[in-house]
Amino acid sequence: MTKLVLILGSFFLFNTISAQQTIAVHFLYGSKPAKGYKGTEKKWFGGIKGGHVTIETGDSIIGFQPGGNCHVFGKKEKANGYFRADQKSKWIKDTVSLKYATVLIPVDDVHYNKLKATVNSYLQKSPYDYAVFGMRCAAATYDVLEDAGIVKQRTRMGKWVSFFYPQLLRRRILKLASENSYAVVRTNGRVSRIWEKE
Repeated sequence: MTKLVLILGSFFLFNTISAQQTIAVHFLYGSKPAKGYKGTEKKWFGGIKGGHVTIETGDSIIGFQPGGNCHVFGKKEKANGYFRADQKSKWIKDTVSLKYATVLIPVDDVHYNKLKATVNSYLQKSPYDYAVFGMRCAAATYDVLEDAGIVKQRTRMGKWVSFFYPQLLRRRILKLASENSYAVVRTNGRVSRIWEKE
């Protein structure tokens, strides 16, 4: 009987582990051209306090961005914010020389499938505009994670005020990683740019 319990216990443990999925949250650090490289390096949106946040599920990298000029305040009519999916292979090639922190979050199938459903819905039509004083990449990433039940709920205003730029969300997710022993992968970025500190 004891042997049967051990076998069944091992079976259920194996299936629990094998059912686990991983979501990667990628944080591109803000940056500006380094001295001596201003002729070859461009200024990027946001400078040192800029950067970008995306979510990886499967072979896709999903991020929120403007489809034209960035609005100061979010608009319901003529909203231009949209979610975009890039192939992981293309993303790796495009980001190999950039400074990143990637947090690997293990989730069960229920949370993973919920996140995938949210992403697929948002890729069809964004629920909000992209705006300076509104939803941008960091707040939108939090929104997707929240909808999947991975982070606590906040109001829409609470999201964009709390995560007004990527560094604020990066610190929060890195703290979550430290508390839950999530793996973090880092890259240093090319020397021709001055990169944001932690």
